[in-house]
Amino acid sequence: MLYEENCVENESLNLLQPPDEKQLLSWLAELYGKQVAIADRQLLRHRDLSLVERLWITDGLPETLIYKVVLPPWDVEQDLHERVLIPSICNSAQLYMTANLGAVAVMFFEDLGSCSLKAGCTTETALHLGRELSRMHRAFSYRSNELLESNVLPKLLPADYEKLAQQLASALQSWQLIESKQAAELLHVAALLAGKLAGEPISLVHGDCYAENLLLHNNRLFIIDWSWFTFVGAPVMDLATVTMDHLKNGSFAQFSNNVIDAYCFESGRNLDNVKLVLPPARLLSRLLLLHWLVERRSRGILGTTVGPVDKLIPKVVAELTAKIHFVAADG
Repeated sequence: MLYEENCVENESLNLLQPPDEKQLLSWLAELYGKQVAIADRQLLRHRDLSLVERLWITDGLPETLIYKVVLPPWDVEQDLHERVLIPSICNSAQLYMTANLGAVAVMFFEDLGSCSLKAGCTTETALHLGRELSRMHRAFSYRSNELLESNVLPKLLPADYEKLAQQLASALQSWQLIESKQAAELLHVAALLAGKLAGEPISLVHGDCYAENLLLHNNRLFIIDWSWFTFVGAPVMDLATVTMDHLKNGSFAQFSNNVIDAYCFESGRNLDNVKLVLPPARLLSRLLLLHWLVERRSRGILGTTVGPVDKLIPKVVAELTAKIHFVAADG
């Protein structure tokens, strides 16, 4: 397991303050076309940059919906759902309405329930996920140029890894969180990852594709929480993250081989070749985690839900640089 397993929620964070109740009811009246009341509500997540609630609506259809409030950079989710995502292809939730209030972006989503693959799964569901993930990646691969031209999503191709690592290393050195030797090792890791993933196809990448973000609803599979981590790049990273031993995957890790087998069968890719690129793709996910931590610190946010940024950054850097010889020798 990765180190996050032993971390707990950091209660010292300054939690996002949502719009007042009057404003919320005004948005709901616009959505439903009449004045409605909130019969009940369930807090699903409350962090410094986001708040998510399930709302039960009196005398309204739909009877429940997901109310999400976010601050930058998580507000990219609004553009993603409005301009990029095609629900029938990416199995995303239907976005009913969006609103903005100052820096706050508000979204009202279809309620898909809380039955994630992290909590429970079957072999058949795992096979289904592998097939659906492959179909999604293939469908969006045909639109990769369009996605890049939309300017909604960042581009992170293998040729970009070293540049990203250089930017991260420069920031970390300026904050005196790493030394020059670690900076050089970080660049070396990025170069190795670029070499390993250079031949991968390009498509839409969820970027945070863990079992906790995969929901079963009415016997259908949905992918939620498309946000800051989503990019245009090597989609094998999604397969890598959902099949890794990670807290966010829970017991789903036992179905990894089923997912990989179904993904390769559906995509027509060689199973052995895909297995060779999964370890570097998993390491790429850690580089993106480091990117997120650096982004937070650059905004003056010194905490996360799993601990202080300045303590997490050296751990992630150490995790990345410890894999240099492993990645270099692999394959």
